[in-house]
Amino acid sequence: MAKSKLNLEDSLNEEFNLLAIHTDLIDYRLAYFLNKKLGLNLSRKTFDLNFVNSKASFSVFEYIDEENLLKWNLISNIYNHNFTEKSENSDLFTSSNELIKKFNLLAEYENVNYLLKVDKNEIQIDLDDISKKIKSIPQIITLYNINKDLKNKEHLIFL
Repeated sequence: MAKSKLNLEDSLNEEFNLLAIHTDLIDYRLAYFLNKKLGLNLSRKTFDLNFVNSKASFSVFEYIDEENLLKWNLISNIYNHNFTEKSENSDLFTSSNELIKKFNLLAEYENVNYLLKVDKNEIQIDLDDISKKIKSIPQIITLYNINKDLKNKEHLIFL
């Protein structure tokens, strides 16, 4: 009997441009400024990105440009999980410590706050022009294109 083998690498070859954004803005404020500067209509998805082995959830904003056949996603890269650690002492009082654990969607870019993903298609977009417009937002600290292969590329492929 012949054995068949599935190659999942082909399904991960989705082409997209990915911009890393460093800012102190909250996700919905950044989406508002991107909408204003780029003429988009990013809106919060009904789901967040959650992973089985993680307690983290990452916010996702999406806009589908039907005229240019482009899909834009703004994804948070950092999630801070607050939890309390109770330590029991032999004395009368118990103390608890508030701890924060940081999770990253893309571990190799741990200081990047947000990712702007633009799916590639036949229509070429001017990334330099888009970058200039985004950098004109006063609260943007820095912005750059991530062109190298990502270790967790599958984290960025979703509906």
